[in-house]
Amino acid sequence: MRVGETGETASSEPRLRAEIVAAGASLTRLGLIRGAEGNISVRIGATSVLVTPSGWAKGRLQGACLVLCDVGAEPPRGASSEALAHLLTYQRYPHILALVHAHPPGVLALATRGAIPDPELLKEGRLLVPRVARVPALAPGSRELAEECAVALGRAPAAVMARHGAITSGSSLREALQRMEVLELLAQTALSARGGRV
Repeated sequence: MRVGETGETASSEPRLRAEIVAAGASLTRLGLIRGAEGNISVRIGATSVLVTPSGWAKGRLQGACLVLCDVGAEPPRGASSEALAHLLTYQRYPHILALVHAHPPGVLALATRGAIPDPELLKEGRLLVPRVARVPALAPGSRELAEECAVALGRAPAAVMARHGAITSGSSLREALQRMEVLELLAQTALSARGGRV
């Protein structure tokens, strides 16, 4: 059950754990992440967040391994190295209920050329990812990167991190995942048009 802009109730936690496991498998199957890279989170109520653990292959997640975090606290031991970016985003934007960070190959390839996906290329882009923000190259897992991601996600539902993939937000995990898929589709479309498909 959706509870306003604060996410799901605590009673939804088992289902949300299963959804994160399924999302990790989907991202892996689509080639948007490999091995232990990337991370996924979902807000539970006003003060809690479920986030993927550090070091786990996202295609082999187990519900019990996901880490429960307090939105207003530092990430606990075992949480993803990028958990702080998720927590800062949830602190600032109550309407964001899910986040997906992946390393889509087309997005990464486009970024090496100094470009980001253009939502105007496709109808799906205009509908699901109307704006894409940029995040400068900063150390993975750093507070500086976390702060920049949170600022970027206040401007757009998707952000491309220089040399570190992309992060998308949503009012549900499904929406955040769809936005990541569309972001990669936009990137692949741009690369194909330039004769450089990944």
